[in-house]
Amino acid sequence: MMKYNSISTIFCTVACITAMLHLASCRKFIEIPAPINSITSDQIFVDSVNATAAINGIYINMMNNGFSTGFANSTTTMLAGLSADEMDNAANTANYKEFFANNITGTNTSNLTFWNNIYTYLYEANACIEGAEASTTLTSSLKNRIVGEAKFLRAFYHFYLMNLYGSAPLVLTTDYTVTSKLPRADRSAMEMQILADLNEAQQLLNGDRSAITKNRVNRFAVTAMLARVNLYQQQWAAAETAATAVITANFRLEPILNNVFLTNNQEQIWQMTPVAPGLETTEGQIFIPAAPTLVPAFVITPALNSAYENGDQRKTSWLRSVTIGANTYTYPFKYKLIRDNNTSPREAYSVLRLAEQYLIRAEARVQQGNLSGAAADLNVVRNRAGLANTTASGPSEILAAIQRERRVELACEWGHRWMDLKRTQTADAVLGTKPNWKATATLFPIPNAQIILNPFLTQNPGY
Repeated sequence: MMKYNSISTIFCTVACITAMLHLASCRKFIEIPAPINSITSDQIFVDSVNATAAINGIYINMMNNGFSTGFANSTTTMLAGLSADEMDNAANTANYKEFFANNITGTNTSNLTFWNNIYTYLYEANACIEGAEASTTLTSSLKNRIVGEAKFLRAFYHFYLMNLYGSAPLVLTTDYTVTSKLPRADRSAMEMQILADLNEAQQLLNGDRSAITKNRVNRFAVTAMLARVNLYQQQWAAAETAATAVITANFRLEPILNNVFLTNNQEQIWQMTPVAPGLETTEGQIFIPAAPTLVPAFVITPALNSAYENGDQRKTSWLRSVTIGANTYTYPFKYKLIRDNNTSPREAYSVLRLAEQYLIRAEARVQQGNLSGAAADLNVVRNRAGLANTTASGPSEILAAIQRERRVELACEWGHRWMDLKRTQTADAVLGTKPNWKATATLFPIPNAQIILNPFLTQNPGY
């Protein structure tokens, strides 16, 4: 499979392009002649090599940023997992303990870097959209490909901003004179823009009938994300239609659970390739103790550990325990590798996979009265885990069974549990036993540093 760094001969060009894309935002204030040996932002989208490098550069940056500085590369899983009832930080790091205690301060540096990185990626996505759309030399197919990917990414970033912070500035331009003064958009405006970007991305990428490249956004990734967004917006028919389009495509649940997160397996819709030489995924590096005598930095909560039914093979395949002294620590083990001497990593970072689509369709079907169809979808996921068919009957029982299944199937993945508790309005009931829990804790605070920089930003209630 092609990797982002398969264009290693122009890796330095990617770095240069990324830097120039950032510098372009300053042009409204000052004009600086470009050095004679640099690539200006106008030149980036003149030829296919540099234009492709620009969009690939976003993926590379997302995977280069580690858990302490990133958004996409494990940080969402970690911070949202701590905030819900999935994980605890056994290392007792102050920043992370604030998330676990649902008592995040406005000066929390992890929250600040998380916010800043999302907006960095938003800037890069907008720069690719503007540059490709303005180009007069790129082929229409390449232009569609770049703009389609970038619009998907813009929707993806806004989706997480909306679900983690409640509402946030809606950034649709690289013009700093505009973006530096943006207030928080209404949630309805964010929802409309996310759907608009995804629908346009789908149109642009549907014409690309080349082989699916799973380590970049493809037309099925867009459809899968549409299924999720429509589920969150309670557009049940649209969610079912999108999920069905993915389920009936050329994807299959991986029968061996230990293979689900391997590179380019049949279940993955979109996964990102590690780019650090000799290293596998960041989640493997931070969740797996470096030695069997070390306490894991992040451990599974007793609540999640007990959520698995007897005989659920996901508990033995996707969790691992280590006993040190009198204590046993259980940690996430979906990604099983830390280092790999191979030039091609054996694991890739899963963003969208087929199991979620079955659970989306199951929930959408219940809401439309198709209980047998919902149970059938639920059973596909259960059976793969070695479990018998569900015994749930009636809408409320089947919905509860679907949420239990989402909890164990999507555990420690991209904040699914945290956002499920909020969208189903069960966060207070489930997390109310936490000592510092309050209803306003369902949203992260806007970083104080950003409010100081932009007086049009307002803080979330409770902070």
